Amino acid sequence: MVRVMVLIFEGLMFLSVAGLLAAFHYDLAVGTILLKTLASLFFVLTGVYGYRRGKGRRLFSKPVLIALLCSMAGDVLLALDRTQGIFFVLGVAGFAGAHVMFSLAFCRVCAVRKTELVWTFVVFVQLVLLLALGNFDFHGLLPVLIGYAAVISFMTVKALSFWNWRQGQKKVAALIMCGGVLFLFSDIVLLFWLFGVGMQEEVQSVNWILYYVAQGCLAASLSA
Repeated sequence: MVRVMVLIFEGLMFLSVAGLLAAFHYDLAVGTILLKTLASLFFVLTGVYGYRRGKGRRLFSKPVLIALLCSMAGDVLLALDRTQGIFFVLGVAGFAGAHVMFSLAFCRVCAVRKTELVWTFVVFVQLVLLLALGNFDFHGLLPVLIGYAAVISFMTVKALSFWNWRQGQKKVAALIMCGGVLFLFSDIVLLFWLFGVGMQEEVQSVNWILYYVAQGCLAASLSA
């Protein structure tokens, strides 16, 4: 029953994503916003289902559920943004909050190690170099993106730390590691879409596919 419910919610999420890609391709602005919101709602519902089942794991599941809600808020705000103004800043803040909550949940399972801080710095430096050397037009938002890069760097490294914890919980560990890495990749692709010069619409489509797979993995980890 658990697996069936998760498959239903995530199947509906990917159907919504397929509709989202079609609406975006045909430049249906209202349809894009609605389908993006609907797809996000289904990964939140997956998380809510896992949260209700995992009564003994609330130290982990509660911040993950909050992170999923923050992500949905970020999705809606970025969908509404047209000028990279206040909606964009609030959307980035929503995703930054999501990464903080994901990181908190991961830290409650696996204690932070010094090597993870080192790897966080390494990933952060690579992202800053990408920001500095890429062909981007940031519209004055570079400080916001640098702060966001620091947050997602730690979240990704912390997700990968579940490799050391996977014994006995291989499915949960695999979902968290995949979700963390795909989230980072989706954000890198989104960077090129929002700020890159001369990007094609396929870039946005790749971002959405990576992003919703990542969210699907993280939401499903609550029921694994």
